[in-house]
Amino acid sequence: MAKSRLLLDQVTALERYEAVVPEKDAVHEMRVAARRLRATLRLLRLEKLDPKVKALQDALGEVRDLQLQIDWLRGRDAALGRSRRAKLRDAEQVLRRELRRWHSSTLPAIVEAIAGASVPTSRKLSKVVRRRLDRLQERLERARTRPTSRALHRVRISAKQVRYLLEVAHDSLPEKVMRLQSDLKTLQTALGELHDVDVRIGLANGKPRLLREQEEARKQLCKIAEAQLARWHKQRLLERVEAALR
Repeated sequence: MAKSRLLLDQVTALERYEAVVPEKDAVHEMRVAARRLRATLRLLRLEKLDPKVKALQDALGEVRDLQLQIDWLRGRDAALGRSRRAKLRDAEQVLRRELRRWHSSTLPAIVEAIAGASVPTSRKLSKVVRRRLDRLQERLERARTRPTSRALHRVRISAKQVRYLLEVAHDSLPEKVMRLQSDLKTLQTALGELHDVDVRIGLANGKPRLLREQEEARKQLCKIAEAQLARWHKQRLLERVEAALR
């Protein structure tokens, strides 16, 4: 696939939802599209454009996180819900600013980068994927031996990065490698639920009833997350995928 087609597909997917942002589903889908675009930039060695897209992704993420917090607080704590809605209004202003920057600066830079070369060779592509797999492996082992909130969150970030990289490069990778996507999604979901609870525990500070509810949920989710990490280690999932890339 030509570089122009690969980048154009991701840019089109991102812009598809802009007209209805900040509607909840649109914010979520646009954020996912931004992640895929960043994976494409890494794949094509256009990392210099990554910080600009990340700024948009972060603004979308802040809006999305606040939307989820407001939904959770509904019927639980009216005052806290009002404070989150005030923060959401501020976050939406930041998002509008980043969207203007996207059109005035980031998108033209990507369009300029579209012209020319094709995607990397299979060998170079495998190298890019292996580098991301190595980082995920390091974080998995660190979290398995010491499962702090920070360590588990970093595993979640790496799992997302690998997953979106595989999605973007699927036409050029062996089937054995692509099978990892299902395991990545399962891991990402478990760690995502745990991260959401950690955020809620922070929100519930000083709210004993809400705090007890979320601390109990966290105990159960920690068991699930630790079981996932143990399975990845025991089944040597990443080692088998890396072998298929050599």
